[in-house]
Amino acid sequence: MEITVFGAGNLGLACCAVLSRDNAVTLYTTRPHRERESLTYTYEGEPGDSAPFAVTDDMARACKADLILCTYPAFLRQQFVADVEPFVKEGCAIGFVPGYGGVEYFCQDLIARGVTVFGLQRVPYVSRSSWDERSAGILSAKDTLYVAALPKAKTQEIAALMEKLFDIPTVALREFLAVTLVPSNPLLHTSGAYGVFKDYQPGDTYPEQLMFYEQWNDDTSRFLLAYDDELQAICRELEPLDLSEVVSLREYYESPDAEAMTRKLKSIRAFEAVKVPLTLTPEGDFMPNWNDRMFTEDYPFGVAIIKDIATMVGIDTPAIDTLLDFYRAQTGIAYLETDGSSAKDAATSTMPRNFGLSDKEAFIEFYQS
Repeated sequence: MEITVFGAGNLGLACCAVLSRDNAVTLYTTRPHRERESLTYTYEGEPGDSAPFAVTDDMARACKADLILCTYPAFLRQQFVADVEPFVKEGCAIGFVPGYGGVEYFCQDLIARGVTVFGLQRVPYVSRSSWDERSAGILSAKDTLYVAALPKAKTQEIAALMEKLFDIPTVALREFLAVTLVPSNPLLHTSGAYGVFKDYQPGDTYPEQLMFYEQWNDDTSRFLLAYDDELQAICRELEPLDLSEVVSLREYYESPDAEAMTRKLKSIRAFEAVKVPLTLTPEGDFMPNWNDRMFTEDYPFGVAIIKDIATMVGIDTPAIDTLLDFYRAQTGIAYLETDGSSAKDAATSTMPRNFGLSDKEAFIEFYQS
């Protein structure tokens, strides 16, 4: 199968290393490269070498593939769609790994042209890779993948393909919205950062780099669970869409209360390297980095989407409102006014209202297509 991977970061290189063994893989990157490359990599501690794969910075060439995997962060995806749209052929499948962040709204014209758009609920691997070193390190692989596609009728076919390519059991989700609303980074990152910075005043500094989950405490877990409860309430209001596969964090982490959640999150080895978003000052101490992806990605492509849908279906969201008020106070960025109308920065987010999906009926119809 001809596959193009967009993105030479941790995940993109991990995908190249695995998929190149049995497929004709091309990596799209503008970084310095030769026409063909290979990677040294480890898969859960076992060393190996990838098969050689093509590398290009030619967009037309990259889009000749049968399957395109986009591993770009959420804030780059609208431009990605604009870049590939003139070249992608009918019958191609474009996958976003992971698929949250409202990517489906950018892709409405592609879907209408006969392109299948799909998203994985979570990444297949925790990985540490380096293009400079031509290496890909897969620290751990998911036991199961979950995927959804638009048009909806394509989901089973895409699930079978992902299972074959990644050699990981893959479940076909009932709704694409179960990808968009998966309670991952937009809940964990924003709740954890709020726990650290909720009392921050301009000029405050920190003597050292803080580690994200070392700072996590039971108060943070209580806030996270309140946020998660609001998300579950939103899902229930979106019937007839079946969003039972937006699994609550209580269930996902087997943590029914705040204390259990704190213990669980602190026990996950892959989380140990996550840092609080801080930046080093000239004086040698640290201050918040409001330009970190925990803010610039998880708010406009996560929290704002969830709040917009909550407004659409009439669910009160005090925890989500607290986050948006906090973000506005610290950065001046505002997506929604208190009356639910669009604020000055609404257009920089992927709220459904920005794509003509501003009422519940039209929103549900979009996902049923």
